Amino acid sequence: MSGRWLTCIAAALLFVSLAASTLPRLIAIVNNARTLLPLPYEVRRERQMGPWYGSIEKLRHELPKNEQVALIAPPRNLDAAVFANYYLYPIRTRIFAGRNAYRNAAPDRTRPAVIVAVNGARAVRTEYDILRTRDLGAGRRVVTTPKLSAPATNFVLPLAASLDGPAPDTFLIEATLVNPTNTPAEVRVTFWPKGLLRTVVVAPRSTNTYYDFVYQLFGIMNSGWMRVESSQPLRAAFYFANRGRGDATLMPNAVTQATRIAPGPLYRDAKLFVINIKETRATAILNGESIPLDPHAFFSRPIETLPVVSGDVYAFVTTRELNGRTEFLWPQ
Repeated sequence: MSGRWLTCIAAALLFVSLAASTLPRLIAIVNNARTLLPLPYEVRRERQMGPWYGSIEKLRHELPKNEQVALIAPPRNLDAAVFANYYLYPIRTRIFAGRNAYRNAAPDRTRPAVIVAVNGARAVRTEYDILRTRDLGAGRRVVTTPKLSAPATNFVLPLAASLDGPAPDTFLIEATLVNPTNTPAEVRVTFWPKGLLRTVVVAPRSTNTYYDFVYQLFGIMNSGWMRVESSQPLRAAFYFANRGRGDATLMPNAVTQATRIAPGPLYRDAKLFVINIKETRATAILNGESIPLDPHAFFSRPIETLPVVSGDVYAFVTTRELNGRTEFLWPQ
């Protein structure tokens, strides 16, 4: 047999082997094309791209047509945001590589208010605080072994906050509530000065933990102070934590007015805080200046030197070190 015939036979065998391996796939593609051909364009896209494209179609009907939309995608999955930008057209969009990029753009007045979270599975309209609490819930608490207070039924948390600064600053209260008794503890928590009230139950001989106490109880990002009232003696620990920097400060469980602030250094962004924990009006005297305060008031003022405070109020100072850590000067 000549070399020419051998070449032809080898080519034929190669063709047959390739056909055998690719023909089923080719038939499937042709059949799929025949199935899709009579369908509308949008239906064809959804059949091919699955739930992701279905979520885009839903957004095209939900999103405002006359304002820009923020597309927030994981930094390693920006291609999903690029495709979302394409398929949402003519809706104007702006892509942000992660939640931190969006919050760092807060000073930009053109930053879109409407948010869409995008990943490889879907795109959904959402709110910033929902993305934030999802990220915080998936992370780790700063304090793993909290220092519990002595049992008490009524006390004040002088500062309660759930706030973000520029990345990585994420301020929150990590809380631990322990019921050492054999009876369920009904715990009433009031967030002042807004006057919001929530009740939680700590089972007998059990512990409730919170990674972001203010937001988890009240669903808001804000700052103020709290009164905690329990039907059973409660051991508790509340830490003012900066999750982004990994530092935390144990908060005192205050029970009465106090104004004699402990001396200490003031670094940057020093502030005086004064709260009125009473049900009636109070007067704070700051370096001789009288400041009337409504019931449950939460007052703050930037300071450059440690003030002299008196009156039937509770006062303390915060200051930030150069490394970003928040330090507290509590009343003695």
